[in-house]
This record gives sequence, C-alpha cells and structure tokens, in this order.
Amino acid sequence: MYSGSNVFGLAPTASPADFAMTLGQPSAELPLHGERRGLLYGNSLMLVFAGDRLREVRCWLVPRFTGDLYLGWLQEVPARAGLEGFVLDDRLRLGMSREEAESALSGLEGSADQNSAVAIKQEQPIWLGFGRADNHAQAEDGEPQVLVSLTVHFDAQPAR
Repeated sequence: MYSGSNVFGLAPTASPADFAMTLGQPSAELPLHGERRGLLYGNSLMLVFAGDRLREVRCWLVPRFTGDLYLGWLQEVPARAGLEGFVLDDRLRLGMSREEAESALSGLEGSADQNSAVAIKQEQPIWLGFGRADNHAQAEDGEPQVLVSLTVHFDAQPAR
C-alpha cells in the first residue's frame, strides 16, 4: 500500500464493491461512529468507509488479544491469507522496531508519546501504535517496542 495513491492495487477513490472484487468478500461489516462502516478482512485489517468513500485503512498484529482490550472476539475470526504482513510505502511494516518505524518517518511533521506516533504525509495523517515485542501490550518505560497497529487516513481535512 502507498499512502495517498494505492490501496491493495486500487485507487483510494475505489468503491467498497471494487475492494470486494479485489480482496474478496469481507469477513464482517461493522457499523462504526456516525455514517462510517468497517469492512473487516480476516482478523487484522479493516477498511473504513463513509458512504462509498474510503476514509481509513487500519491494520494490527494479532498474536493475542485479551479481554482487557475488549477485542478478544477477534481471536475467533479466521485470518485472511494474503493480507498479513501489511507494508506501507515499502518502509513501514507491522512488527518492526519503534526505532526503525520512527526512522522511516524522519523528516515528516508529527508527534509521538510513549505508546504512539502520528505523522503527516501528503497532508494525510498516519497513526502508529507501539507495544511490547513479546505480547504487544503497552510497554513499560525502557522496554523494547514494535509497531503493532497502523492507521492510514484518506481525505482527512488538513489542519489549519
């Protein structure tokens, strides 16, 4: 996937039906806030649409979700072959170290805290979530972290 131009071989302006033709039928369709809906593919990828417009691509590592996160139900959703190993712009991939991820974003406007970072690329936000390398839970101070979730926004309103 390439920010701003290519989402699994389709333009970000492609319809939900176009994505279904390319990726197959989603595992589930989830109602989200407002008029948004998520098309869940396997247990680690969601395309978020507002009407027929793609607004976000969300992906995450799924070694173990616990009830604490209220996401344990994702363990029951079968993985979707071919959609694991998500890579953005040939540089950011789930599971890479935080240091590698931050290096890939160097030069972009953004900010970070202990467990996340956001960067602006092509006037669109990219959100990164970091967790412990062993179980992807929130890391304590000084523990090594890896990239465990990634959200790429499309057609977000630029900050003024």
